[in-house]
Amino acid sequence: MKSSFQLFSRRVRSDWHFQYRALRMAVDWIIAIYFVIPLMIVAGYQYVSWWGTQPSWFSWIPLGLVTAVFYVFTWLGTIRYFVEEGDQLFLRQNQEWFQHLMHLGYRYSLVLQGVTTLLLVLVFLPLLIQADSFNLTQVICLWLLTYLLKINLGLLRQLLSLRIHGIVQWLVRIVLFAGLYFLYYVLVTELTAQIWYSWAANLVLLVLFIFLSKIRLQEKGAFLTDIARERDARFRIVSLMLIRVIERKRKSTRKYPLFFGRSQRLFKGRGASNGIADLLTKSFFRNGTQWKQSIQFVVVISGVMFVLPGPLKITIWIISASLLVFWRKSFCKGELTTPFLTLFTLPDTAKHQALQTAIPVLVLPALILISLFTGISFFTWWGPILMVGAAFPLAYGTSSVFTSWY
Repeated sequence: MKSSFQLFSRRVRSDWHFQYRALRMAVDWIIAIYFVIPLMIVAGYQYVSWWGTQPSWFSWIPLGLVTAVFYVFTWLGTIRYFVEEGDQLFLRQNQEWFQHLMHLGYRYSLVLQGVTTLLLVLVFLPLLIQADSFNLTQVICLWLLTYLLKINLGLLRQLLSLRIHGIVQWLVRIVLFAGLYFLYYVLVTELTAQIWYSWAANLVLLVLFIFLSKIRLQEKGAFLTDIARERDARFRIVSLMLIRVIERKRKSTRKYPLFFGRSQRLFKGRGASNGIADLLTKSFFRNGTQWKQSIQFVVVISGVMFVLPGPLKITIWIISASLLVFWRKSFCKGELTTPFLTLFTLPDTAKHQALQTAIPVLVLPALILISLFTGISFFTWWGPILMVGAAFPLAYGTSSVFTSWY
């Protein structure tokens, strides 16, 4: 490397390439074509339509809820310095290069935090302007307030982790989280009445940012902590995909399973496909993790239905059914590769038929609940009956479409 800037550029490119490959593992071309791209088109169309006509449900979203979303966002992410383990052997001997690398990573993180904050403001911009009567000056002030608070919190959390450890650190962070929320809430709600309060807070945050930056960049003994933080930031996407394979302490198992304890047959008929379908169905309903994640999915989707307009509810209802099918299909294909089943020579046709038989049954419980709450969200007596009745053909239809290939 001829300069520290080239070293920094190479590490940034390597990080972006790594994140891209991690996303490719989670989102293949089929999911991109059938879900991601259509969802982006629908979201873009809805966003543009909000500027033309204000949806009635805008009035249901209070400014306090928007403030809470923005505040939680300020606690996400971190400030990176792009240091690595190998720097301890060679790069740290050249203090000029090492300090320049840290400063470049620091500036890169500040720019990235500013861009992500701007994107968040743009997402909520129609709501802020049309429902909350924000003008351009107030929107700029809100973006600057959120951005300065975000980078100050990032620096402050790093300094706290270097000086305080254990339960004391968590208690301080809890107090800091609660106290700053009320201050941020007051400043945001006062934007439409006394905007100069928020501009004064921006000035204070700017001075605090300069002060914390000098302390953090001159901090001694933070090298190993920076390496651990950089590793966590680099593997943030991979860790989400591997969360289910983290080794945990084994829990005591029941003598008899809670569901299908007598091992009764679930599907009529003989043959390998029906036997495999039985095994897949029982394996799913006996899996506590699948139950927990399914309940979380149902709660989130059902809650969203109450804030969406009518036509968009049907779109999300169909998308949620398709997501459930892909989810169950992924689980079943994983179960088919277990060591027990690999002991048997099972043709792909039998496995395919088993998927087509089992997946609608696995999809129906969650989809019926989502359909019930979707019907209730229409606030009519016929809504729940109609939506629950339509859940059955939707479950079998989407399962038939997305299991047409193995």
